[in-house]
Amino acid sequence: MAKAWSRLGFGPKAAGVVIAAACVLPIGAGTALAAEPPAAGDTVVHPDARTPADQKRIEGYWTTEKMASVTQPGVPEPVKDNADRLPDQDRTKPTDGAVWGNGPIKSVGRLFFTSLLVDPWGGKHPLDRSCTATVVSDPENPSKHTVVTAGHCVVSHPYSKDGQPGHPDRSRPEWDTNLYFVPGYRDGAKPQGGFTVNTTLASRAYVEGGDTGADVAMLAMNPSTDGQQIAQVTGAQKIAFETARHEGQFTYGFGYTSEGGEDRRPWTTGQLLGFCAGPATRSTRPQTDPAQWGMACTMGKGSSGGPHLVDFDPATGTGTVVGVTSQGGQGANGESIQASAVFTGTTRQLYELARQQEQ
Repeated sequence: MAKAWSRLGFGPKAAGVVIAAACVLPIGAGTALAAEPPAAGDTVVHPDARTPADQKRIEGYWTTEKMASVTQPGVPEPVKDNADRLPDQDRTKPTDGAVWGNGPIKSVGRLFFTSLLVDPWGGKHPLDRSCTATVVSDPENPSKHTVVTAGHCVVSHPYSKDGQPGHPDRSRPEWDTNLYFVPGYRDGAKPQGGFTVNTTLASRAYVEGGDTGADVAMLAMNPSTDGQQIAQVTGAQKIAFETARHEGQFTYGFGYTSEGGEDRRPWTTGQLLGFCAGPATRSTRPQTDPAQWGMACTMGKGSSGGPHLVDFDPATGTGTVVGVTSQGGQGANGESIQASAVFTGTTRQLYELARQQEQ
């Protein structure tokens, strides 16, 4: 990983910041939190594409070319869809990063969105980015339309407290726009189609304070253009809340990384699903409350929001999601890890609210 405890959040268009290349959208790239109706308790509910016109606009915005453009400049062309020629690897052994070649995992996909960049002079610039997200369902309270990702994949804090980079004003959040989820994304293809977001839900601790210990969001998805709920199309991973994590627990992490850290592996362009697997360790830096957990991993930007699964079966591609990638961290032995926020009672509340947003 390029730098321990760096935020893994977004695809590449944020890097280098060539303002002239930024896309100009028909509507604003960020929606001020102040414009939203107040939400009670620990959660904030944000309406997204709720009208047919908005849904059609977003579907038209994310063309194949537009999605392909959200890659890291300078990275070699991605490996094409040739799982039969991928290196023979035991997917049950630890790895700090590789292409997932055991067949598609339909419930995991690439989440595209437009966020707001504020330059040092106060200029506002919309930028196209991507994260990773997963269709989930709690067996005790099933849902057909809920997707989990990281909080920083749906809301950002682009303003600076003092005009200096790296000093975000957490009190001035902006919601990302043009959210579009492509489950099973591979080399620009949409094997299960694409889905717009009806409602975004995030914890108040993250939205209003940028608390990385609460870096989780839930999305209530709109049905497909032919009326199917997303879980009917992709299936869903199980999700568990308030689950005790422990050192050595074998964990899988998945993501569409568009920046492969220092080694720039050929597959790290966001076009193929990557994975890491290994014993879990508590993140010792940065310190969060509750502590984040992760495994040794070289995946970088774009993998944020990707699922961390336990009890995962490589043969079926199914397991239980117990966290989502939040940021790079440092493990107990000083190793670079991909850290996830722990699913708390507030995460359960987010899920329940998303589940109740029946379409």
